[in-house]
Amino acid sequence: MTSAIERAVEAYVRAWNERDPAARAKWIEQCFAPAGRVVTRSRTIRGRDGLEREIASLLADPQWKEVRLGALDAAGTTFRLHGFADRHDGTSAHAFDAGEIDSDGRIALILTFAGPF
Repeated sequence: MTSAIERAVEAYVRAWNERDPAARAKWIEQCFAPAGRVVTRSRTIRGRDGLEREIASLLADPQWKEVRLGALDAAGTTFRLHGFADRHDGTSAHAFDAGEIDSDGRIALILTFAGPF
């Protein structure tokens, strides 16, 4: 049986790979809290609309092939993951994310750190 965090993270990764905007919106609604935030070192992405714009921007860039999960560690309401954004040239961008889900099992916060640790 998968946990609420595992389901939310799986839907989150699917959203990053979904090219159909209507289908992507469903994945985002399933996994991301209405007021959810993704905090990077340089900015904050706020809410489902902000996440949608960020994903659409990545998918519009022809260098990117897919986003995938490397490893997930989850307990209680918190998680950490190692993710990859693969390019068509065979290289990948790495990220470490730590986050929290809300009482509805949706991602409320992700702190993301791009690049190797």
